[in-house]
Formats: sequence, C-alpha cells, structure tokens
Amino acid sequence: MRGSRWIRLVLCGFVAGVVWNVLSAVFLYLFAPGFVASVQRSAPYSRWGGEFFFGVDVVMGIWAMWLYSAIAPRYGAGPTTAAIAGVACWTIKGLQSAKWAGLGLVPPGSVLVVLAATSLVAVLGASVVGGWLYDKVHRPAAQGLPG
Repeated sequence: MRGSRWIRLVLCGFVAGVVWNVLSAVFLYLFAPGFVASVQRSAPYSRWGGEFFFGVDVVMGIWAMWLYSAIAPRYGAGPTTAAIAGVACWTIKGLQSAKWAGLGLVPPGSVLVVLAATSLVAVLGASVVGGWLYDKVHRPAAQGLPG
C-alpha cells in the first residue's frame, strides 16, 4: 500500500472507531445500566478512563478497516464484507471483554448477553460506516483517476 492509502485507511478507521465508541456508549447506558454501574463500582474510572476507552475503540476501528481492506478483494467491497470484518473484530474483542466476568468485576450475564449484543450492533454499524467511507475515498484511485 502506498502512503496515501495508509492515511486513508487510518482516517476511515478513525471514523469507524468514533462511531463504535458513540454507539457503544449509547447502547450501554440504554440497555446495560447495571453493567455500567458495576464497572464504576468495581474499578472506578481513573482520570484518563474515558480517553482510554475512546482510544481502544479508535484502534479497533482502524483494525476493522485494515481487515476490511484485506478481505474486500476476495469477498467484494460492500456492507456484507464490512460486516464480516466487524464480526471478526467483535469476536476478538468479545473474548477479551469476557475476562471482566472471569475476574468477578461484572456479572457474567451482563457480559455474555447484554454486552455481547450491544457491542455487536455497535461494531456492525461502525464497520459498515467505515467500509462505506473507505470505498468512497478509494473508488477514484481504483478507477485510475487521481485520488
């Protein structure tokens, strides 16, 4: 990949990460207030807690767009392929998040049901938005036009 394509990938991934972060926050507060309260009781947010979670979601968005760009030539560009990339990221992040329940910091039901469902919807939305944007900014270059 040329340098300009990496920049586009990172920018589209950043957008996907922001979407992921916003959707996750909204869904958690709407559908899992018990989970949010449990996390706040068990591990009070540090001064940088919000920034840390935002940063993780941005990195996950960049990773999702990298994965999307890697599998799009085989599966075809579009929302289905973006969703496949999102589910792959969700699986890895979900397994990592399940450790919270194993440590006893959150009730297992919250992690396994509510958290998994809300994060799946958030990652699907984020990866489809990021993939759409990635396709939009790469289309001129793919057609041989200046991009």
